[in-house]
Amino acid sequence: MISSLKHHFLVAAHLIKMSIQRTLEYPVELIGWLFANPLQFVLGIATIKFVIAEFGTLNGWTFGELAFLYGLAVISHGLSVIFFVQTWFMGSAMLEGEFDILMLRPMNVLFQFFFRFFYLIGITDLIPGIVIFIYGCSQIHLVWSFINILMLISVLIGATLIRGAVFLFTGSLAFWTKSRNSFLFLNFAIFDQTTKYPLSIYPRVIQMIFTFLIPLGFIGFYPASDFLDKGNIFNSSGTMPWVTLVVGFFVFWIVTRIFRRGLRKYESAGT
Repeated sequence: MISSLKHHFLVAAHLIKMSIQRTLEYPVELIGWLFANPLQFVLGIATIKFVIAEFGTLNGWTFGELAFLYGLAVISHGLSVIFFVQTWFMGSAMLEGEFDILMLRPMNVLFQFFFRFFYLIGITDLIPGIVIFIYGCSQIHLVWSFINILMLISVLIGATLIRGAVFLFTGSLAFWTKSRNSFLFLNFAIFDQTTKYPLSIYPRVIQMIFTFLIPLGFIGFYPASDFLDKGNIFNSSGTMPWVTLVVGFFVFWIVTRIFRRGLRKYESAGT
């Protein structure tokens, strides 16, 4: 088992290295994204600032608390772009027969698919998230204790897996629909509305949907509400960061099973 893990680690490291080298062949593109991409998050935090300027608080959340929530969500977005961007285009990969090569190799298809492309440009999403998050931490006076750092790492891993699972699920639908439509913009719209603002501002039925059916509330709202001692439907106290990690792994595991079932229906590109 150790030998197998070592082999997979070395393969993943090699694929990531080649992907980074391909990206750095066009450094101007990376620099361009570094200036252009953060603008969407600047507009996002500016929108939140405008709302707070008009209403004072948002369901009891101050601007600093919302910056903490939004920054946490943007960081997980950036990480999901780096590691899971290939799932955005699964429909095209399926229709163009790219899975043919992956299925011929003596290694797990999903493992190869994930590590075939390491999207270095995703750091242009990550950087503004870190800046917004640090500002939010300073506003809420977060104590950088060992346990708090562990909880934040737990949240980011779980939230990134939840995001990756959503994109993998919608991408896997292409095995049945035989369509390039990856629901990409729908995913972006839903993520934006459920992670930028507290889930508690929505009707109870919406909260239930994005907690138990599509657990997007665990990306930012529930762990952030624990850090800030805000109320939520679980009335939790310090447990949501760990729950987020568990939910992330569980949802991702479920979706990988869906992917495998879809892969059985793969019919190559056709002519």
